[in-house]
Amino acid sequence: MIRFSAKYFATIDDKGRVVLPSALKKMMAGEAEKPVAIEMDVYSNCLNIYPEEHWGEKVREFESRLNQFDERDIELLEQFYENFTSVKMAANGRINIPTEFMKHSKIRKDVVMVGMGKLIRLWDANEYETRKGDRKPLREMYKEKLGNKPETE
Repeated sequence: MIRFSAKYFATIDDKGRVVLPSALKKMMAGEAEKPVAIEMDVYSNCLNIYPEEHWGEKVREFESRLNQFDERDIELLEQFYENFTSVKMAANGRINIPTEFMKHSKIRKDVVMVGMGKLIRLWDANEYETRKGDRKPLREMYKEKLGNKPETE
């Protein structure tokens, strides 16, 4: 199973093509040249890139939580499918990012790729740095979510 990690830097050309750094290509191993899913993140101005196997898991999980006879669930499912596309990755690890997805994520030229387990987050470098800003709230969240947990017996 693929588990992405670390932060990488790359550039994207005027045609929306970006090449995965070699470390990420190695992590993908047997998945290279297979389709990847690109999703416009609903919470941030970034893109999520999933190998085919992990994307399939996400789709199945998402669909299993919805009622196909509920109008709101149908609208949510429609938006879910509007926000992603599947693209083939070239042998050299190049991915073509659709224009609409570039606009959503405000990607211009320099990008940051962050490995996050089952996916890679793709950010415009300036957007990423702006978002990172003050790390104090993040430290507080670590403490709240992970610190001082009572021991279990």
